[in-house]
Amino acid sequence: MITLHELDFVTDIMLFLSMAILVVPFAKLIRVGTIVGYLIAGVILGPWGFGQYLGSPFSTPDELRPIGELGVVMLLFLIGLELNPSRLWSLRKEIFGSGAAQVAFSALLIGGTIYLVGLSWQKSLIIGLTLALSSTALALRILQGRGDRTTPMGQTSVAILLFQDMMIVPILALMAIVAPISIEIGHRAGWETALIMASTVLLLVAVGRFLLTPLFRIFARIGAREMMTASALLTVLGAAALMKAVGLSSALGAFIAGVMLAESSFRHELEADLEPFRGLLLGFFFITVGMSIDLDFVTQNWVTVLACSLGLMLVKCLSVFSVARLSGHTSDNSLQIGGLLAQAGEFGFVIFSASVAVDLLNQHQNSLLSAIISLTMALTLLSVRLTQWFGAKLTPEPVKPDIPNSGGERTNVLVIGFGRFGQTACQMLIEQGSTVTVLDTDPQHIREASRFGYRIFYGDGRRLNVLRAAGADNASVIAVCTERAATTSQIVRMAKTQFPLAKIFARAHDRRHAIQLVTVGADYQLRETLESAFQFGREILEELGEDEDRTHDILKDVRRRDAELLALQQVGGLYSGYKKFKLPDVPVKPLRKPKAESTALNEPARRLAEADRQAAKEQADSSDKHSTSKRSSD
Repeated sequence: MITLHELDFVTDIMLFLSMAILVVPFAKLIRVGTIVGYLIAGVILGPWGFGQYLGSPFSTPDELRPIGELGVVMLLFLIGLELNPSRLWSLRKEIFGSGAAQVAFSALLIGGTIYLVGLSWQKSLIIGLTLALSSTALALRILQGRGDRTTPMGQTSVAILLFQDMMIVPILALMAIVAPISIEIGHRAGWETALIMASTVLLLVAVGRFLLTPLFRIFARIGAREMMTASALLTVLGAAALMKAVGLSSALGAFIAGVMLAESSFRHELEADLEPFRGLLLGFFFITVGMSIDLDFVTQNWVTVLACSLGLMLVKCLSVFSVARLSGHTSDNSLQIGGLLAQAGEFGFVIFSASVAVDLLNQHQNSLLSAIISLTMALTLLSVRLTQWFGAKLTPEPVKPDIPNSGGERTNVLVIGFGRFGQTACQMLIEQGSTVTVLDTDPQHIREASRFGYRIFYGDGRRLNVLRAAGADNASVIAVCTERAATTSQIVRMAKTQFPLAKIFARAHDRRHAIQLVTVGADYQLRETLESAFQFGREILEELGEDEDRTHDILKDVRRRDAELLALQQVGGLYSGYKKFKLPDVPVKPLRKPKAESTALNEPARRLAEADRQAAKEQADSSDKHSTSKRSSD
């Protein structure tokens, strides 16, 4: 077949980006998901589409897979960042109870069915475990869109997804054990290989704890944010390369790198910096997966693909429903969780592609399984709507009402800025028992606050991805306590637009800034010196002997007048309302003229000052005469 000329690297990248820009928005528009859009773009660019005319590398997608796998490495690193011990401990019952039960039950049903069909137990085990996983990206996006992430139904769904994410690395390790082809590591003995692998893991943990965090602190102090991004990329790629060099999965290395930085104060900043790379490279990976799908095989077996997809979704929905019911959820909530997690996950593409490389699956089986995963993901919104409809038909049961932010968390407050103002506010919130997450860009603040047990992270609150990484989507209150007025206004404006369900509290610099904050959407603003000035004036009145009740009335009246004036200024500008709220006329006692005895007492001081002035004048005249005589002699 005649092909076009060999394309250079820049042209290849242009074709990939162009196809993604054309297809992915359309897939999102028809609500099948961006991942399905990437897969469709890959099919169009692959050897069964335009790839047969474009030549290499489009006609041989295996050449592009190593680049696409960088997206998988980034994804596992970010998953590791999410698995910090504190979060795992707060959801330990749901994660290791509901999550483990769902994976085991689903894998048993799916794997048992595949084994009865005639495949080997090794293939049945890996396929069953892999198809038991759901799409974390798709499910979380649906939960966030509906605002259900903090409800008990959402919390259980997130816990199950977290356990599924934790299962990715064990499945990859298990696949390497049962695969016909294993990776040889020189001629070392087994105990030597195990020792080297364990030492490598310990080395990664030590580097993350004693080297990376101090390095990030230095970069933050000098303001070199691009160096933090470069260090994060070097950490991920270095850990992946090191683990691959000793015979383990590069994805496992990235996962360990993420876990070792999960408790770092710079976790949210790293997550925000790497998110664009992760999204772009992971999209590139899905395109390469789409290119590798044997379209002829899928079209010839479309009945099998459709039947297997619907059967898989039914089995997973029933298994998740059973686990949720045993966990204490209502039938309605359990059915909704089942419909949300009924699809297969995007990591199935990773595991099945790796299975082909170790000769566990053949290319036709990989194409069939990839098509099944893609179709189940495309049908997810339909399954969610169907389970919602069926759930509404169920007879309501007398159960306890759903309480948002369950699990011991009374509130969820995101505080941006940990200066003098933010520290005082946080003390009250912590004393009340609220769950508080703090963002700040000053390493000194972070280091000092961490010593007192504050949950504080390095992050720029002006960046939307940093706010999302810090949990702004689930925050009940977002408190903006930054010092610069322009920064506060920018954050308030963005937070009000992107997180409309959260109440926005803001620190105002002055009256003009307070008016601006109300205009851009702050639910509550407070001038930073207002309350201290009120208290200061009150103390002065009490020192002057004013009655306590009278002092209280004066303060109440001043507050009322200030609030009414601010309301007028919001409508008519800063200089509106001054005539109406002019200060009351207060009788002022006239100044008394100095008494004669006072003048007599000051007379010696007056005479001394007059003598000093006369002496200074005589000295100046003498200097002028001396200068004149000198010029005459010259």
